[in-house]
Amino acid sequence: MNLSEEKRKELEKKHNIKLPDKDIILEGGINAHLKQAINHEHHVKPMKEIKKELGLKDADIATMFGYANANSYRTSKAKEKMQKGLELFYHLATHRQF
Repeated sequence: MNLSEEKRKELEKKHNIKLPDKDIILEGGINAHLKQAINHEHHVKPMKEIKKELGLKDADIATMFGYANANSYRTSKAKEKMQKGLELFYHLATHRQF
């Protein structure tokens, strides 16, 4: 990691997170990990549960992706694809071994 120890601790405290002491390398790369997650969808947490756990609303997701409002996001043709991507991203982010 290219952060100084002081900067790393400052970021951890500011964002209430724990940064790893060293770089994380996924065996087989990110694509292999994503393929594994896709092939085991029953292990991937559904978007409804992710939103509940993180306290997210459709309006929050709409803002993140540049939609005018929650209804625009809800009626988007891309909504299902975006939710699947967010589910896989969440899975990847929460199942890394540090």
